[in-house]
Amino acid sequence: MLTQIEDAIVARIKTKLAAAAGVVTVQKGAEGLPQPAVYVSTEEGSFRAVTQTSFNQEVKIFVDIIFSHLASEGERRKGVYLILLGIIQTLLLQKLGLAIKPLTPRGWRNTTTEEFREKGLIVYSLELATSFVITKLDDEATDDLLLVGLNYYLQDPADDGEIDASDELTLS
Repeated sequence: MLTQIEDAIVARIKTKLAAAAGVVTVQKGAEGLPQPAVYVSTEEGSFRAVTQTSFNQEVKIFVDIIFSHLASEGERRKGVYLILLGIIQTLLLQKLGLAIKPLTPRGWRNTTTEEFREKGLIVYSLELATSFVITKLDDEATDDLLLVGLNYYLQDPADDGEIDASDELTLS
């Protein structure tokens, strides 16, 4: 479900704010990436018992916005505010077609480092929250979660896009 939430947030931002947001992808934070972009990551979760076999899992999701404007700090702030407010409005109370509680904003802050400031960049981080119920699975279903499929592209995938070999690896 965590991957589905991140991917749905990325897809919604891309759909609604493509021109303003630029690059939008799943990745933790902005460090080491001095380019304008929007990064989405789920970084924290907590649990609360609902029944004997199910828990409500609340997750914190961060949307990091890197904005560039070389003219001045004031111009960078104007630009990042517009993107920040656009993302908040785009995600506010959305369920993204998933079995989750609506996304709620928790807060935002300026996370610009001196390195980013020197490059004419400003970074803001928006925190969102949602929750969903998880239920204890039987052992067979749990084992299925640990099965990882591996696909090999022996040729350049751009050549034909066909999987040339495939393996299954069970993690235990």
